[in-house]
Amino acid sequence: MHASKPFIICQIAGYKNAGKTTVIEKLIRYFTVLNKKTATLKHHGHGGEPKQVQGTDSIKHLEAGSSISGVQGEKQFQLSFADVSDFSLEKLISLYTFIPVDILLIEGFKQAGYPKIIVLKNEEDKKLLALSNIIAVISWDEDILLSDDKKIFRMKDLDKELPNIAALILGLEEMRGI
Repeated sequence: MHASKPFIICQIAGYKNAGKTTVIEKLIRYFTVLNKKTATLKHHGHGGEPKQVQGTDSIKHLEAGSSISGVQGEKQFQLSFADVSDFSLEKLISLYTFIPVDILLIEGFKQAGYPKIIVLKNEEDKKLLALSNIIAVISWDEDILLSDDKKIFRMKDLDKELPNIAALILGLEEMRGI
């Protein structure tokens, strides 16, 4: 098990275009109404680097050799690292401990051992059910049958099921040992 963190961690895992981002967006909005500060960490699994606005001062700083470049706006702060190739998921998560957060939703990093909700788009995606620590499954396919030890939700019912999915995530707090 992972060392105790000052916030709940839940992964949302699935293959490309399965609906992970949709699930996360809806959970963020739901938790915001509950006054839960929610953070996200996304694995950019499509190859290459995340898109950034070229020509900005912060990018010029990175291109000049800065290890880290931060930019503060009126309400937002962005931090970019020049090279995180040696950063483990644990190290990335540790960056969030400096910020008052109640919940960290992680998109991707399928092999990590945190509690996770799997998003299944079709029958081929069922191989994801071999992953560890699955607390729930959200499926587009009405006919996917699962064993009784996993909660299953239908993607078409996502809005109506948000309270139940959120309760599963909030229930993880008891497992944190805090």
